[in-house]
Amino acid sequence: MALKVLEENISRSIDCTIEFNGAAGFEMKEGLCQHKVDITRRTCSYRVWQLRGIPCAHVVAVLYFKKFSLYDYIDSCYSKETYLRIYANGIEPLTNMEMWPVSTNPTIEPPEITNMPGRPPKARRKEVGETKKSEKLSKIGLAMTCSICHVRGHNKRGCPQREGVEPSTRQSAPSPTASVRAEPIGSGRGRSKPKIIFELVLLFLNL
Repeated sequence: MALKVLEENISRSIDCTIEFNGAAGFEMKEGLCQHKVDITRRTCSYRVWQLRGIPCAHVVAVLYFKKFSLYDYIDSCYSKETYLRIYANGIEPLTNMEMWPVSTNPTIEPPEITNMPGRPPKARRKEVGETKKSEKLSKIGLAMTCSICHVRGHNKRGCPQREGVEPSTRQSAPSPTASVRAEPIGSGRGRSKPKIIFELVLLFLNL
């Protein structure tokens, strides 16, 4: 995780400009923001380095400028030696929970479960470079075969003989506008029916 965050900060450090101010102090500009970096005290006004223990983009730009190793400025809690030292001792067995002493402190209730907006995800997020599992077989490395000329390497969409095959297949299909054109075409104004209805209304009133 630490190396992944460090790679993101390395790509972000390209947008930072350095202004030297003393032996170990630097003024970093990233867009309209300006931050102060001190590599001896291992501090940055951006405060991400102090919180996470991983050099931020401003510190990465300074370390590249000074030609220092980035891995020497990552906190030791991320190292393999610290991980092995934590789990070096054996875990002692515990008694049954019913035998634990009862505390007089107020019990801490779990937080209420709130449903987040949107559809909940069904699968976890995949890591970078992790292949997605699917029921369908992958088509990578398979050579397609054309259904027209039966030649491997292309399909019927890119077949050179497609132009000679399509006209014969289209002749058998009836034209979609043939039935429409066979019908008699009227004036298109649509005034005949309202005029007849109006005359019938006048005849009914005269009666």
